[in-house]
Amino acid sequence: MKSYAEEKRIRPDILTSAVFWSIIIMMFYNMISVRIFGDMGAGFCSGPSALYFLLYISFILAVQKSVYIMVRLRARRSQFLNAQANMVKSLRLFCAIGLVLSLGIGFGSYYIARSLLGAGKVYFQLIIVAISLFFMCSQGVIRGYLQGLGYTRPIVIADLLISVSSFISGGIISGIMYSYGKKVNELFHGDEYSAIYGASGMMIGLLVGSLVGFVQIFVSYELRKKEIAEIVKNGAPRYLDNKNDVYKGIRPILYLYASPVLMCLVDNIIYNLIQMKNGNSRDMIAIYGAYNGRVVSFVILLAFLCCLPFIKMWNKVMARIERDELEGARDRLKRLLHFTYMVLAPVATALFVSSDMIQITIFGKSNEQVSGLFQLGAIMLFFLSLGIFISWLLNHMGKSLLLVVNISIAWAVHIGLILLLVLALKWELKGVVMAEIAGFVVYDIICIFMVLKMLKLRSNPLGNVGIPLAAAALSGLVLLAENKLLAAYIGEVLTLILGLVIYVIVYMILLIVLRGIRTSELEKIPMGKFLMGFSSRIQHDKYYEE
Repeated sequence: MKSYAEEKRIRPDILTSAVFWSIIIMMFYNMISVRIFGDMGAGFCSGPSALYFLLYISFILAVQKSVYIMVRLRARRSQFLNAQANMVKSLRLFCAIGLVLSLGIGFGSYYIARSLLGAGKVYFQLIIVAISLFFMCSQGVIRGYLQGLGYTRPIVIADLLISVSSFISGGIISGIMYSYGKKVNELFHGDEYSAIYGASGMMIGLLVGSLVGFVQIFVSYELRKKEIAEIVKNGAPRYLDNKNDVYKGIRPILYLYASPVLMCLVDNIIYNLIQMKNGNSRDMIAIYGAYNGRVVSFVILLAFLCCLPFIKMWNKVMARIERDELEGARDRLKRLLHFTYMVLAPVATALFVSSDMIQITIFGKSNEQVSGLFQLGAIMLFFLSLGIFISWLLNHMGKSLLLVVNISIAWAVHIGLILLLVLALKWELKGVVMAEIAGFVVYDIICIFMVLKMLKLRSNPLGNVGIPLAAAALSGLVLLAENKLLAAYIGEVLTLILGLVIYVIVYMILLIVLRGIRTSELEKIPMGKFLMGFSSRIQHDKYYEE
């Protein structure tokens, strides 16, 4: 007899890691696409791809989370009939909303492309987004239902399967279409057709991923349909006062999940409208494409990579909070923030110092128009990574109202600075990026202050942030000198690799000298054991009390 069992679930940190890896693969897909069809192609698909990711987050990730919470609450009371009834209602609702939006995007594609994105030729990509939404709108409900009943393996596979299939199919299709577009360029004596064709190939890859995800999750559901029916049959009778709290629960989740991507889409549209008004329609596509395909994609990729090693520690902190073990939660959070700053400071500094080298290594050549934006991206990386963690923690603590308020404040700051920097001071794309950074900074500061206040934890900014930043800054000077001296002799790629190795070694030595890390803590860091002898001679503290 099949029964609902919490212990059969895959660990939460593995589920979170799977989502993070899928995001990393998607961002890598964006970067590889720039390598295939260039900055102009990235500009043509920046708006459609942002819209796709916004719909993916809304109809799959946010809906999945809200349905999962609804099912889990009822499953623990064996109210499987109520959970099933709510699932069916939710499926009908989100399929209807998805269908209406899909038709609206499809029929309005040319108007949206021409009026908001500044290029009527990208209407086909918006049609692809509309078709993709048709396959996405039902996935979140089914995934949340399966996860709530304890079937977590299909959920781990789902996001990774979508991202990998998009990456492989899209890479092949965009390459073929870009080559065909070159012939169209010669035929019509233009240079933008290859970029448009390549960008369309990338969007087709996302459509393929959506279709694969649709098939996978419904096959998974069908394979378990009899088992689910048995679980429902052996549950409690249906309660007549059953309410579908998915509709209410999804609001803060959707606001949290969708805000970053919505910000990128809104900023893209604002930038396009201003440039079209100034008569710079053609240049704006390549410039924003370089920013979105190079800077935004790389910063997001690095931010989630920086978060991956700490996901297990996030869950340990949350486990202590759930058990009201505040002293243990404070100790774990203090240690977690210590290691987080220790990682973020050098990564952001290396990106700031070696932005041109990184561009050449990944994209084949540097784009002078976005080199300065890459350095601003280093600041964004620091606060985005911190924001991901603190949002996860507050969300799991059930502080939905606080998150809504904090995000709203960040939105107000962001929009205010857009009006000031972009519209009033005419800083154009630089102003957009600075407004985005300011929004993240304000959001992170407010959220961290609230978490520290709730846990009654005193922060140590000098030890946690100051020492890693000082060590990273001094190491960055060494990296900068190495870049200047060796780039002309051994090339940018080898210079970057050698420089990063030297940079990490110097950073760790300075961290030890400045007492930013204990000797005992080196055991928890990859390759840290090789520095323990040096650290014990400098600090004389091999055995600290934990």
